[in-house]
Amino acid sequence: MAIQALAPGELMAVLAEIERQSRISALSMPQVTVAEDTWEGLAYSIAGVRLVSAMSEIREMLPYPVQLTHVPGAQPWMNGLANVRGNLLPVIDLQVYLGGKPVMSGKSARMLIVRMRGLECGLLVSAVLGMRHFPEERRLSNARMTGPLGRYVFDAFSVEDEVWPVFSLSALTADPAFRSAAQ
Repeated sequence: MAIQALAPGELMAVLAEIERQSRISALSMPQVTVAEDTWEGLAYSIAGVRLVSAMSEIREMLPYPVQLTHVPGAQPWMNGLANVRGNLLPVIDLQVYLGGKPVMSGKSARMLIVRMRGLECGLLVSAVLGMRHFPEERRLSNARMTGPLGRYVFDAFSVEDEVWPVFSLSALTADPAFRSAAQ
């Protein structure tokens, strides 16, 4: 198969035709509208309660760590240290910290990596439910919860008869009780 060189005028005509066809095809493409006032969060489950935290508070999400090094004299919620890409990372069972049963390793259990206020740690949660986008006008300010979660939930989002409490990882990492893992 021989390739022929086009004259500059013919080349411009071919490019113009490609552009025209592209514009026609673009008209039939679905239009994506992005709400300007949208809050983005990661939804997860702690002790059967669905929560969401701001995406800006979560550095990354990893599978449940395979190997943990036990830390003697630590609180029961301090599961140990994990080697994450050559860095030692404290791993905290968020369910145990909040007074629940330990997160069981399995396909749905995940570790959320948080770095705030000079603290970097992994938080074990029983399941991650994915990203959620909420319109800001659906925010319920001053939505409080009772029990241990109430210390870290200050608002929520209400969408289609569902309420999504916002768990503040910033408030968690600022809590002196959380920052003191020694018994």
